[in-house]
Order: sequence, then structure tokens, then C-alpha cells
Amino acid sequence: MPLFGYCLRLAEYIPVDRSGNAAGAQQKVAEAKRLLDKGLHITTFVEGTRSRDGRMLPFKKGPFYLAMETGAPCIPVSIYGTETMLAKGSFGIKPGTAHIIFHAPVNPSDYATREELSQAVRTAIASGLPEWMRT
Repeated sequence: MPLFGYCLRLAEYIPVDRSGNAAGAQQKVAEAKRLLDKGLHITTFVEGTRSRDGRMLPFKKGPFYLAMETGAPCIPVSIYGTETMLAKGSFGIKPGTAHIIFHAPVNPSDYATREELSQAVRTAIASGLPEWMRT
């Protein structure tokens, strides 16, 4: 998709390196630091994908390594309702109501480890979701 790729480059999109290569991960962190230093914000989807039923999935580690490394605050966002509007694996969009809740920033410097930071963000996101989605 040449036009889409061109737009991603203009937006300075940083693709996720899923190879598990440490050097590749370090390069992505360096790219992200450069963008943060320019005053840009970075959006990550900490689950990496959507679940089929809308329930929360385990979080990926990368966004929290980045936050701990840069000190950039994490803004947890809870989203629900979209699981019925655009089901995973489907291209059909159904009418519905999306609920989006922005939570208070979570400061990485308040946590000793990446795991503690991740858990704090998870707790914040879960607090804005219906009970059935939290498990």
C-alpha cells in the first residue's frame, strides 16, 4: 500500500520490531526518544492486538521499557463498545457506541520497575472497563 506507507513515513511512524532482536529494539527506542525530544507524543497499544471477545489481554513489555528509559508519562486510555462495532477478523462495521476514558497520567519515575509501571497502567485501564472485560 504505497500511499499508506508514505503517510506513515510523513507521520514519523515507528513500526514495531517483533523479531525479538535486542539491537532492533534499541534502535526503536532511540527513534522514539528522538520523537519525544522533538515534542511529539507516542501512542502505543499495549496489548499489541485485540482479543476476539473484548477482554483485556496481557500487556507487551516494549511500551514500558520506553517509558522507563525516557521518563515519558503514560496516559492510560480505556476503550470499550468497539468490540461489537468492529469484531476482530471482520471488515464489517456495525453501529454502536464507543466509550473512551482518558485516565490521569502515570509517571514512570514513581515506580521502581517496568513490571510495577505496567501493573499501574493496567489497573487504571481496567478501572474504566466493564467488569467482564477485566479478566
